[in-house]
Amino acid sequence: MAKLLEDLEPGTAVFVGEAHVGEIRAVYAEGDARRADYLAVHWESRDLDVLVATSDVETLEARGVILVGSEPETYATLPAFEERRVPQLRKLH
Repeated sequence: MAKLLEDLEPGTAVFVGEAHVGEIRAVYAEGDARRADYLAVHWESRDLDVLVATSDVETLEARGVILVGSEPETYATLPAFEERRVPQLRKLH
């Protein structure tokens, strides 16, 4: 498991509390930054990709990325993410 957000691989599991909610699609930075600012997460229950700010990451564990909160519904209103609609973001890998 990656120790830094910038090193997360696509397919890494994402959890809210104990609930598995999806997997990482990509890691993004704003502009020329080298620091991860956002994670594109495929949200399984909604069957779409959403953009989650890295400030919502509580921790990285062996099982995957743990987001802040205990209920997946916390993230239910995140809009669908389409990379082409956010040109200021750059995929880190």
